[in-house]
Amino acid sequence: MRLRKWLAGLGLFLLSLAILLATLVNRIDRTPLAQQDFYVRAMHQLDSLQPATYASTALTAAWGKVNITPTYAMPMAGYKLRPAFTTVHDSLYARFIVIDNGKVEVILLSADLLIFPPALRTQVESRLQSTKPMFRFYSATHTHNSVGGWHAAWGAQFAVGDYNPLWIDSTANLIVTEIEKVRRNLQPARASYWQADASTYAANRLKEGNPYDGQLRGLRLAKEDSSHAYLVTFSAHATSISSKSSALSGDYPAALIQHIEGNTNRFALFMAGMVGSHKLSGIAESEFAAAEAAGNILAEKVLHPSKTQQVKDATIKTMQVPVEYGPSQMRLNKDYRLRNWIFSSALNSLQGELTCLQLDNVLLIGTPCDFSGEIAVTQNLEAFARAHNKQLIITSFNGNYTGYITADVHYETTLRAEVTTMNWVGPYFGQYYTDMIQKIILK
Repeated sequence: MRLRKWLAGLGLFLLSLAILLATLVNRIDRTPLAQQDFYVRAMHQLDSLQPATYASTALTAAWGKVNITPTYAMPMAGYKLRPAFTTVHDSLYARFIVIDNGKVEVILLSADLLIFPPALRTQVESRLQSTKPMFRFYSATHTHNSVGGWHAAWGAQFAVGDYNPLWIDSTANLIVTEIEKVRRNLQPARASYWQADASTYAANRLKEGNPYDGQLRGLRLAKEDSSHAYLVTFSAHATSISSKSSALSGDYPAALIQHIEGNTNRFALFMAGMVGSHKLSGIAESEFAAAEAAGNILAEKVLHPSKTQQVKDATIKTMQVPVEYGPSQMRLNKDYRLRNWIFSSALNSLQGELTCLQLDNVLLIGTPCDFSGEIAVTQNLEAFARAHNKQLIITSFNGNYTGYITADVHYETTLRAEVTTMNWVGPYFGQYYTDMIQKIILK
């Protein structure tokens, strides 16, 4: 009798456990991409979308920065949660370039943060006004030794610390105030595209020896007063500094900016490129010395690029392309994922867009993720763009965040964090992003 009761109790427990697991976990959806409703919607939408075109023959520009280092205790984001920074190795900044062709105003805005937080983007956009059409292009340096506390979702707070709406509010106010001051001093400017090979200093961290993007790319703006501004993109993660450090730092992008600017009339702004599976390589030093060394080396390559191309036409085209998603698929192991209702409760529903800015034939595409340069290389996206008379620059962290987008081959061959806990969307998204980007290029 006792055995029967024990077995009945065990059966009830196992049944309850199975029901609980069924409410929390589901199998990964491997339905082919072309048969997914979100993919079909996205392709139809892209076929009908057209960029806004603002024709012009002349540009004006201005640029500036603002210190966003908090003066009070805040958590740090980038590795495991660190409850509070204890020192400031180098101050954190938000930097921006304003470009105006008389018909539209473009603001390129990046910050020394892990990502450009959605809450901060919302606050900036609610306060930044213009008398003409305005287009904002966001990114971040992706330093892993910056502040956290910028995401209100309860799940996110385990990774980036308690949400601090006061810091969001004050930082948005600092950024907008400085942009409004600087944009009153626009001056005639000439723009050019530049590119430099830095392949020695990047590598594929997801699988050693696999393809990676090692190019520095960007824009150079020259004003009539002989001052210059450099927009710089690179695809190596800013992870030079140990996760044990409690010192705030912009990592190698901050050092790169410092070396470009020096004591001259140069200005620089860094945007994380296609960092999804990339790391810094070829640097002998470690920690802060590594950041300094990498910054110095890369700055010299920026200042002496292997390729330059003058922007001859001041026409600007802009487009925002909503990215369609199916249910989230945060992966737990080879075949199982967290159910969408749990993910949405913990981190909010998947939401993002591709931000597209074209100046003459230079096309910038901002992504809402850690986008991998391996995809760009294996899918020949740069060559595809050149074949259609465009110079392509792809950046990450454009004001929303939907996890890692890596080359699809890795989804079935590894269980590293990039394709498990940091992949929130499921298989085939490398091909999905490729298809969207190619359609944008054709626009």
